[in-house]
Amino acid sequence: MTTASRIGLLALALTAVSGAVQAAVPHHFDLRLYTVTSGKMDGVMERFRGTVDPVRRKHGIETVGYWSAPGTTNGGIFAYLLAARSQEGLQDQEKESGADPDFQKGHAASDQKHGKTVDIIVSMPLVVDPTAKFDLAASSKPRAFDLRIYSVLPGKLAAFRDRWRDHAVPIYERHGLHSIGWWVAAKKDAEGHDQFICLLAGESVGSIQRSIGEFHQDPEWRRVEKETEMDGKLRGGVTAHRLVPTDFSKLQ
Repeated sequence: MTTASRIGLLALALTAVSGAVQAAVPHHFDLRLYTVTSGKMDGVMERFRGTVDPVRRKHGIETVGYWSAPGTTNGGIFAYLLAARSQEGLQDQEKESGADPDFQKGHAASDQKHGKTVDIIVSMPLVVDPTAKFDLAASSKPRAFDLRIYSVLPGKLAAFRDRWRDHAVPIYERHGLHSIGWWVAAKKDAEGHDQFICLLAGESVGSIQRSIGEFHQDPEWRRVEKETEMDGKLRGGVTAHRLVPTDFSKLQ
């Protein structure tokens, strides 16, 4: 076999592997954000660790990761990211798991022990951006995560997405923040703006804060931001949650 033939076969193999990886990415994601009742984070964690997660796994529900941000709002934020083949399929699986006797028994025991544990629940169905790249593999080293929800101004979603993919992600990477993935929320925010959601990983909550400061001072980013906003801003506000994975989270 000639060298050229070997190179051709290797290229085909790499293409097949790349296609298999892309095919493995779920078609639907759902982000859940819980505002925890003051002093009840341990109760929420106990319920999910002992009842919710095991029952959901039994019914085929895949949870990419579970995180908490203790003390940031009232009793803190508890977050998790679900993945499924479709939104309808996930809804059916959740109905089945909710009707499971083990779930009902565990839920009742948790209510009796802890009482009210959550003040607000936000469910955000996410649309998979066809240009997004995902890294959902667990790390051998401890990490913290930065969840961002951007409010993108009308007509600016494509420009914001392209800037994020082509410029922000590699610059963040250079400053120690690794991209896990990005999505667009299926529903607009209260102001009627598109919501762009991204998840980054860093060594710790402190290192994430330092990396963000370095990012905003990076000469390349300052140039890109100026060039891409010559005709006006691309986004409004951003909500950021600095999260640490729970002990039962698949994504660490």
